[in-house]
Amino acid sequence: MKTMTSTEGRQHFSSIISTVEEEPVTILKQDKSVAVILSSARYKELQKLEDILYSKAAELAIKEGFASDEEAQGLLDKL
Repeated sequence: MKTMTSTEGRQHFSSIISTVEEEPVTILKQDKSVAVILSSARYKELQKLEDILYSKAAELAIKEGFASDEEAQGLLDKL
């Protein structure tokens, strides 16, 4: 993963857009990671994985008796 400062990010924004097609870019501010820029395709992949994770967590909550089907579905609908 490529890393650059926020100042470098402002100065080389078009370069970041090209780079994120290959790898995410971490933005640092005062030597702390404050953001990660990634491609739209990778973001969509992560959203799908998140949906799967929440679905599995809801199934487990129902199976273990922590939530009813209706409660779990209501929480998932809010997402």
